[in-house]
Amino acid sequence: MFDLENIEKKEHYQIPDNYFEELPGRVMQNIKNEQIKRRRYISSAVAAVAVLIVAVGMFFTYYIPEKNSTITQTQQVATGNTEDKVLESVATEYYSEELAMMDYYQYLEY
Repeated sequence: MFDLENIEKKEHYQIPDNYFEELPGRVMQNIKNEQIKRRRYISSAVAAVAVLIVAVGMFFTYYIPEKNSTITQTQQVATGNTEDKVLESVATEYYSEELAMMDYYQYLEY
């Protein structure tokens, strides 16, 4: 077998000079760098959420669905309106707006 006592003893690994003196400083610098990265991620996430909230708020603020101008037969019967009366009221509203705009443009011509 091998006699361990006769084996040459030498250092197989070399440590750079002042390694252990500089180690705490390097560890602290890595911790600071990680904290800075974490803050950037958090601030980016907060900004993204803020933009999303503003976008959703603007969508619901400015999105106005078109009013449904068709009246069902049930609504007509319930209100006592016939189809002729409903068409007449729609036509009256439409043409009154047209006439008002014509009067406005004629006023501007003078």
